[in-house]
Amino acid sequence: MKKFFSFLIALLLALSVATGASASKRIDASAAVMVDASTGQVIYEQNPNKKLPVASVSKLLTIAVIHDELKQNVITANSKVQVTPDVAAISNDPSYSSIGLQAGQSYTVRELVNAAMVKSADGATLALAMADGSNIEEFNLKLQQKAKDLGLKKCSIVNPVGLTNGDLKNLKLNQYSDKAENAMTAADAAILARYLIRSYPDILQVTAQKSASFYIAKNKTVKEENLNKMLPGDKYTVSGVQIDGLKTGTSDVAGACFVSTGLYRGHRIITVVLHANGNDKDARFTTTQQLYNMLKQTPLQEITLPKNLRQQRVANGNQRTTDIKPQKLMIWGSKPVRHYTLAVNYDHQKQNKRGRLLAPIRKNERVGEIELSSPDIRTINGEPLTYDLYSEEQVPRGNFWQRLWH
Repeated sequence: MKKFFSFLIALLLALSVATGASASKRIDASAAVMVDASTGQVIYEQNPNKKLPVASVSKLLTIAVIHDELKQNVITANSKVQVTPDVAAISNDPSYSSIGLQAGQSYTVRELVNAAMVKSADGATLALAMADGSNIEEFNLKLQQKAKDLGLKKCSIVNPVGLTNGDLKNLKLNQYSDKAENAMTAADAAILARYLIRSYPDILQVTAQKSASFYIAKNKTVKEENLNKMLPGDKYTVSGVQIDGLKTGTSDVAGACFVSTGLYRGHRIITVVLHANGNDKDARFTTTQQLYNMLKQTPLQEITLPKNLRQQRVANGNQRTTDIKPQKLMIWGSKPVRHYTLAVNYDHQKQNKRGRLLAPIRKNERVGEIELSSPDIRTINGEPLTYDLYSEEQVPRGNFWQRLWH
């Protein structure tokens, strides 16, 4: 019995040490996620599926819908949007994130996107939602459909900006209470940010601006600082990490939120902090700093591809095979990944009916992706890790005999 109690005490001590170590890795926020944007690997998570108000982080979803409309030529970057009196009332309210758009004045979609992402301008975002003639209720339906398409599992949309319904003044919707506001999980926010970065990389040129000047009316231009205080040279810059986005969010209920993205050791990283605790809005930046400092303590391990994957068969080329890259896959974590499967998927236009790469192929051209599945690795969308595949060399289209032989 004495030995049993000695063992039990030792076990409890071991558990208390383990728990303490785990607790020390928690950040002071309601939820957080850190993801490798390229592969989708989850590097850190804390209450990732807890649904929370997200305030202006919502604007990322609005920009995703606007990008769809730009791709579909429903609108263009130079499309003019005339500001209504109701939008101007919000854009000139100093208690909001206001920039002073004037009723009757027209602004381009490009200008409004800039204001929405750098200044988090509420009026500019509402004007964007109306760029194709939609009203707020109609644009909400687009947001909800986009959230569904992206697999955002716990996303509630009340408006395009992240204000409470009541804060929209004359633009509020009767089907919602005045206190209703947008909500999603940290995992949803990470999926959304990853989609936006991958499908609309030019948005990073907007979010990387430390400040921007905005035309308001004739003889009136305002200069605004980016609300992101983690850009290079700013107060909360992280050494070794080149942060270039992405979106802040603040409300009484949501607290201080921040979705960041940056480059570290050649990898694009996404972090999400929802409801950073404390009265200081900058807590969202200090907690994000903690996440990046955790990342610096996380090793990268290599998995070398087998030869049959490093070298791929080519059809219609002047040679039978070509090398692809990367030839080593990088995974975050100190625990060795021992059990995994690999699969290569070529882009549709780069393969023939027999599943071979189709010449001509340019050097460094993206030709597909490789998937790594393992029970030891979590991804933000529950799918395999994905790595873009590129050609190591140029493979011209072969002559008649080469095409016949290869």
